[in-house]
Amino acid sequence: MDNNTQLLTYNDDDVDENSASKDFFSLQNTGVFWCNTGTLQNDEALEKLVFLIAKKPKCLINHVQRIYYCFQENLGEQLYAALVDLLIILNKQGQAISWRMVLGTKSRLTPEQFQELKAYLKGNQVGTSRLTGNQYSIFSKGLVGVNKMIQQIENEVKEDNPLMIALDHIEYSQLDEAKTVLEEAILLQPDRLDLHQELFDLYKLTGDSNRFHQLLANLTRLGVSMTDDWNQLNNYFKGQNNNG
Repeated sequence: MDNNTQLLTYNDDDVDENSASKDFFSLQNTGVFWCNTGTLQNDEALEKLVFLIAKKPKCLINHVQRIYYCFQENLGEQLYAALVDLLIILNKQGQAISWRMVLGTKSRLTPEQFQELKAYLKGNQVGTSRLTGNQYSIFSKGLVGVNKMIQQIENEVKEDNPLMIALDHIEYSQLDEAKTVLEEAILLQPDRLDLHQELFDLYKLTGDSNRFHQLLANLTRLGVSMTDDWNQLNNYFKGQNNNG
């Protein structure tokens, strides 16, 4: 299966009117659920999704993206953990999407895992505490308490990955701080193309040609080879100046 294969699609016709009116979950950017991980390595892409889920547990699209990613990468244990976390957060709500996720990913689950998830969805009186998690699940209570797990994930991801720190700043509209984090990280890790791309988007969004040229000069002095994206953004700013 390649990255263009659609596991599940979503549209407004699939939502029951009564459940939609509750407005319990965030459903931004609906359509085909997939995260644009770009040049992120596999572990980094999954870490990013787990971090977003730990930070905003009720954002449904992040859960579906995590499930879809694990399915495509054939990560069986991580996929099961993603399904468990989704069911725990839904807490018996959203039966339609729950069944679609479990049935749609059956081929990547062990028979025991599938039967446990199926039994949970069919049992009206079974609480989420009965769901057995594993080392990859965030919200299951069989291993680590929820708050402790979320704090551990947030701290570890942020400390190890400057992209997570920058995204956190962007979420709160702290764009200058995000640029600083990315610029410093790129000087230390010039091969991290995911950092470059995020910074390019910020430069273009804010029209910050001064900081772009300053970083470009610093990287040139360090002997870092520039990708075509740098030339394209440089030409973009030249065109802006000529039009201005």
